[in-house]
Amino acid sequence: MIDMEIRDDYKFLRVDDAFKALHLNISLIGVIVELDFPTASDCSCTLRIIDPWHSGSGLPVKFIARTNRALPRVESIGDIIFLSNVKIVLVNRKITALCNETSSSFALFNGEHGEGFVPYQSSPKFRIREQDKSFLSNLREWMITYKFEDGSCCFTSLKDIKEGEYLNLNCQIVHVSKDDKDRCYIFVWDGTEMPPCSFVVKSERLPLCVEPEMLPTHVLRKFPTFGSVLRIIVENVAEKQAIQCLQPGQHVKLLNLFFQVNMGLWSATFSPSTKMQYTMSRETQSFSPQRLKMCREKFSSRWNPITRCISSPSHSGITGVAHEDAPFVTLMDMLTYSNVTAKFRCVVRFIQVFPRDVRNFHDLNGKFKLLAILEDATARIHASLYADEGDKFFGCDPSDEEALIKKLNKLLGGDRINEAPRNPPWVQCCLFSYYRVKNDQWGSRRFRIFDTWINAK
Repeated sequence: MIDMEIRDDYKFLRVDDAFKALHLNISLIGVIVELDFPTASDCSCTLRIIDPWHSGSGLPVKFIARTNRALPRVESIGDIIFLSNVKIVLVNRKITALCNETSSSFALFNGEHGEGFVPYQSSPKFRIREQDKSFLSNLREWMITYKFEDGSCCFTSLKDIKEGEYLNLNCQIVHVSKDDKDRCYIFVWDGTEMPPCSFVVKSERLPLCVEPEMLPTHVLRKFPTFGSVLRIIVENVAEKQAIQCLQPGQHVKLLNLFFQVNMGLWSATFSPSTKMQYTMSRETQSFSPQRLKMCREKFSSRWNPITRCISSPSHSGITGVAHEDAPFVTLMDMLTYSNVTAKFRCVVRFIQVFPRDVRNFHDLNGKFKLLAILEDATARIHASLYADEGDKFFGCDPSDEEALIKKLNKLLGGDRINEAPRNPPWVQCCLFSYYRVKNDQWGSRRFRIFDTWINAK
């Protein structure tokens, strides 16, 4: 246990005792278990701390500074903070420790057991003393077996999210990036698949991803190839500063995210009450796929070099393929595959095709030419149908517009090509990847549908 003894000029108070010290100035040591994401650049932020004697959800600590640089920049939930001369006040009728830059000081330490005693951020006034090192070591040791009572009602898996709702998510950080307009994106995953969306867009070309451009292959290779990755959009300046503590591989709980659908793509944004909460290391074991299971047996056929597969994906039976023995893979498997050229079998939805008018499916030379947008739970891609493969796919006379329209509607999930909303069916499809420029094979990589057809019914 940590013995909160008197230091040279002040005494550390337990978190429980801080709740009884209204209007007093005190000093505290605690473990950070929750961090808010401010929605305005007002040079303030709030976190929540606990210690070994506190059984509740923690004590809120509000920081006020003259500049954002003076605010704490927490690297990880579970880190330890030293607080000196903070005042216990009421904020929105809740007991809160107020840390003011002009009169208080703080220091942040890595919460991992065995780390050193140098803070990674501290106020100019802070000086660590010998007894502080003992407090810090004991807190780190206590955290190894600590069980946090988060006090939140429940957490929602990505497979159960609903549009227009505020939900709590227990997830893993996959990637954090910024676009050329200084908008940030947090990519998170929990091993489950987000619900497929219906499409209400009639004329616009649907995007492949939430971010302006698809991430490069070397980044996508770090993504899981099963389950859905959710994009959380971060636009507010203060929110961007708050997400600096997020790193790929971290497991976090995000409270009160707002979920929305745009162009058939799921995304989430921070709400005024969004917070990040501590996740115990043993909780990370729950991150396993629920519908998709990775096959561990090797597939020796030269037709598909991928050695992993997804087990028993369901499809509507609308399409047939010439390679029924090939394992199914996800679109993310395809995007991250180590070779530029390869062949694959997937279960996908055709969400849009170009051109839309069946009369334009053949060029002036009579060759079939069509571009489709395909999606599964892991990704969206462009894939082309060309020449004989296109004629094989539709399996009817090119001049029979009625038959073409009927089959296309079946594939797109509507009675009319431009009908909205639509909910395209899941179909099996054979795809191969190729390159267009020999000197830029990865940059010119494309996908094409082959050995697939719409069953006549």
